[in-house]
Amino acid sequence: MALSAPRPRLSRAGRPDRLSADQVLRHPLAALAAALLLGAGGGLAVATLGPLLPAILLVGAVGAALVLLDARWGLVATLGVVALLPYGTLPFKVGLTPTLLSLAILLTWAVFALRLLLRREERLLTTALDGPLVLFLIVTLFAFVLGLGRGYTAQTFHDYAKMLLAVSLFFLLTNLVRTRRDLRLALGGLAAGGAAAVLALALYALGRGTEPLLARLAIVGYPTGRLIRFIEDDPAKAQRITGTAVDPNSFAGFLMVVLVLLVAQAAARRPLLPRPLAALAVPPVALALLLTYSRAAWLGAAGGVLLLALLRYRWLLLPLGLGGAAVLALGIGGAFIERLILGIQLRDPATKLRLAEYRNALAIIREHPVFGVGFGAAPSIDLQAGVSSVYLTIAERLGLFGLALYLLVLAVLALRLWPALRRPAARATPEGEAALALAGALAAAVATGVLDHYFFNIGFSHMVALFWGLVGLAVVAARLALARSKV
Repeated sequence: MALSAPRPRLSRAGRPDRLSADQVLRHPLAALAAALLLGAGGGLAVATLGPLLPAILLVGAVGAALVLLDARWGLVATLGVVALLPYGTLPFKVGLTPTLLSLAILLTWAVFALRLLLRREERLLTTALDGPLVLFLIVTLFAFVLGLGRGYTAQTFHDYAKMLLAVSLFFLLTNLVRTRRDLRLALGGLAAGGAAAVLALALYALGRGTEPLLARLAIVGYPTGRLIRFIEDDPAKAQRITGTAVDPNSFAGFLMVVLVLLVAQAAARRPLLPRPLAALAVPPVALALLLTYSRAAWLGAAGGVLLLALLRYRWLLLPLGLGGAAVLALGIGGAFIERLILGIQLRDPATKLRLAEYRNALAIIREHPVFGVGFGAAPSIDLQAGVSSVYLTIAERLGLFGLALYLLVLAVLALRLWPALRRPAARATPEGEAALALAGALAAAVATGVLDHYFFNIGFSHMVALFWGLVGLAVVAARLALARSKV
């Protein structure tokens, strides 16, 4: 039977009454007209701007609408941006062009603040990390002000503000993620790393053909130079995979924590993520991680998975051992093994450069031991700020006092996670399994911080957000696991 529009109600004079606004919106002709306008507008946008920008705008509009409905979608959007468009900005300037990551965090904060104002029953949740972390942020502000005379630019202020926003993701997560469903949703956002790895592998397979594709991202703030990266920036050596992350080392750090999370969820008895999906995502993420040629991330991933095996999944030790023995015996991946050995022997140029950076950083710390030199240039022309180590970076930027506070935050975090990892009743819950996965990912990040700096660097706000996002999720998972174990 054909569908027809409801007939308008007749007035006493026999004339139809005016249709209400709701009836107009639901009228088939109105829907058809709206669809035609949308299609024409979309087609015109694609024809004039290309398919990339309209697609990003559409996804952004849908994402913003979801965040306005529920702040927890803002967390998913934030983690999705970290995975797929970490350097993306608005396609038009608003003073200093804000990044998509900053906008996602700010919008989530705005919706959460409105929820606090409008719901009397809503309460802020506190954690044991709040005090030390706030004190650490105050020290970063003090150091920032202390370094004002050391070559700051407008970009320095912008980058520092982005770093503060990135750290604030911890407080959002500990307040918005309150149930198992929320935790599953947030972990699903992190699992977007599997999609990022597949995309990166597809781009890597194109070789030089990747350049025109990545160049199109310039419309959302991406760089137009050095789109393809090589070991030691030498085109004669192997190409390093970057995907849409620009920098191969930071991309390796992202893949590292995602790999540890996926391995843990694939091995868990009661995973929060679908086990088949986690297991299928492990190979592409692991392959992409290898192709970054980042030895620090390789070692961090191995350490994170080893921690999982020692604490819970001891059966992983056998396949790990057999796989390592097969690689050595059959000579599989000889280039990767050679690069790792050269780094351990301190023989290649990249490792020698790192050693020079360490000596330089120690010299700065000796001259400015208490509060550091801030976020600008080094105080002497003989020295250069910047070092490939989270801990030395904090010590030279914030001083030994700032480093002590950072280590205090990590110590409090470990103390909060330990009961959830060791109590049998808590370990048996899905939240306990998630707490272990996040602890393994954090262990990998903390270990990699010895050899790389992107988890505390104002130029890598998405990696700062990733680290503190992991910390927040780990605290929440431990809290939920302990609460479940008491039921």
